Amino acid sequence: MKLTLHLGRSDLDRYRAVFASIPEVVLSEGSIDLVEIDDHDHRVTMLPRLVVGADPNLAARKVAQTVPPDTIGVVAARFVPYQERDALELAGLSWCDGRGALHLSWPGTLVHIDRGGRRQVGQQIVGREEFRLGPSGIRAVQVLLEGTDSEWTVNRLAENARISVGHAHNVFRAMEQNRLVHAVGKGSKQRRVLDDRSAALDWLATVDGGRRRAPSTASYLYARTDQEVARRFAEMASEAGVTYAVTGAAGSHLRGFPVLSRIITTHIRVGMLQPADVLERLGIEPFGADEHGRGTNLELWSDVGELGSFAAESYDGIRVAPAIRVWLDMRRQGGRNQDAAHIFRDQALERI
Repeated sequence: MKLTLHLGRSDLDRYRAVFASIPEVVLSEGSIDLVEIDDHDHRVTMLPRLVVGADPNLAARKVAQTVPPDTIGVVAARFVPYQERDALELAGLSWCDGRGALHLSWPGTLVHIDRGGRRQVGQQIVGREEFRLGPSGIRAVQVLLEGTDSEWTVNRLAENARISVGHAHNVFRAMEQNRLVHAVGKGSKQRRVLDDRSAALDWLATVDGGRRRAPSTASYLYARTDQEVARRFAEMASEAGVTYAVTGAAGSHLRGFPVLSRIITTHIRVGMLQPADVLERLGIEPFGADEHGRGTNLELWSDVGELGSFAAESYDGIRVAPAIRVWLDMRRQGGRNQDAAHIFRDQALERI
């Protein structure tokens, strides 16, 4: 079988590294995007990664509706989780994972290459590792990806993320099984090398998004702007000895990346106490279940695993969650916050 993918210059530059992981694919520059197999060609439309909320199948069906007739819609990325692969295939779309997997299909033709091996029906290969990665493990991956170093030892990760050596080893094991890091050296000199930070960010987002939302409670603080809300809360929390970190779009704004023109609710992670208890300690009246969303400008999330407060940084006297946590918290909110998360990643995370 001879498989040639002809892409326009912009798509060729963007997806070259992804398709280069498939030795069977020959890349070529063309005036239009098309795939050629054994002298038969078909038009191709390159698609971005799914914006996945609660239902990846629904997201895939919406994307499929944008693909012109008689055209193969292809999602190509350095990392395409199994759940998204399944959703794309069910919607009649194709995909390419930059770690060496490809699925191209149209009526009468199927090309499937996966050197990692296709899981059996009902088996959750990636999910099995993801759900073993608890809050402290996610925190460790955040620490690893926040830095600029590509090489880490188990002991160093354990020390920097404040977890046990055994836990750090399990974090690396999960990343190795997802082909995000590889080991070099032996014994005490062994270290792990990060292969693809962008793919690791995608993987971490999948892991984090698969976890249950932390307990939260909402309220209102008199203030003219979201930054005033954050400042008032910060002053009250500091005086009362409450651990906190501003996150989400408000955290992005404080970090110098105003990705939303208007922030209705300021999201803050709080530690030590449950969110409702924090409000009580600070003398802030909580909103009841029937009031939630009506006039709310403050929402507190329980900072399980210190995902936001660990390694938080001070911006003009206000504690703000690490950049990766700010991105993850925006991403999992969906809607315009998820769109803002994409912008924040391009502007802030890709610079790290």
